[in-house]
Amino acid sequence: MAEKIIIDTDIGDDVDDALAIALALRSPELEVAGITTVYKNVAQREQLALTLLDVYGRRDIPVAVGFGKPIRYETDTSAIPHQCRNLRNKIERNCDSDAVSFIIESVRKDPAIILVAIGPYTNIGMAVKLAPEIMRGVRVVGMGGAFSAVYPEYNIMCDPEAVNILLKSECRIEMVGLDVTVKCVLSPDDLAGIKQCREAEHQFLGGLIDIWMDTSIGKKVTLHDPLTVAYLIDPGILTMKMEPVDVELEGTFTRGLTAVLRTPFRQRKPLPPDNVNVAVDVDFPRLRSLVLRRVFGIQ
Repeated sequence: MAEKIIIDTDIGDDVDDALAIALALRSPELEVAGITTVYKNVAQREQLALTLLDVYGRRDIPVAVGFGKPIRYETDTSAIPHQCRNLRNKIERNCDSDAVSFIIESVRKDPAIILVAIGPYTNIGMAVKLAPEIMRGVRVVGMGGAFSAVYPEYNIMCDPEAVNILLKSECRIEMVGLDVTVKCVLSPDDLAGIKQCREAEHQFLGGLIDIWMDTSIGKKVTLHDPLTVAYLIDPGILTMKMEPVDVELEGTFTRGLTAVLRTPFRQRKPLPPDNVNVAVDVDFPRLRSLVLRRVFGIQ
């Protein structure tokens, strides 16, 4: 039986969000019950998500608009994400609910639903804050943090306060950090193979990859978010470990840092309880094969 998921996404910047959604749509192990947009220009992100669903013939999946601003700081909510600049035809909205209400109501109806966080955590943090009883015990599987490295990761850094709410909650949290996802880079040969794919959905994703390659600094496609979705399809792709995790809310250079509190230098007794199942290693060949096969039909 397929597991129901809601994908909370900042689709429109890195191409990995679109690839992750496509992987979920092409995987019978998962049932996408909804998509929610988060951070900055959430209305444009909604349009890109709706366009992707239209290409895949899945306009039945509701897309709910979420918070553009993080909890603590202001941010520019009007800038057009790079991958949204080629959108031409506006697609009619298919969900009247806001993202936070959609998440809360979906969990209330089905506590087994999984929240897949592949953007900043504002929507999920606010859902936990507003409805802690309903959200208690919900499974949250997210891309975020860095647990064997000392630097803030983007999804966490954008709204550490929302992450703090989640970490202090009674949700079941699993996180795939940047220190693991950076091992998952498609090769030039992989990208050349994708360019040869001719189906409409392949062409659409290929266009988004081209935009990403033109606008990104690194000029490479890293499967950050697809790895998070792939873990739900094939848990053996990741090696996981329970850890006591907290997030830094202050600091000029450390705000948004995810800290594993079990270290040989920390003398706190007792240690805080393990609260996050953290990814510590990845089987990249297994991930690559799954993504290329499911999303692009490349064997």
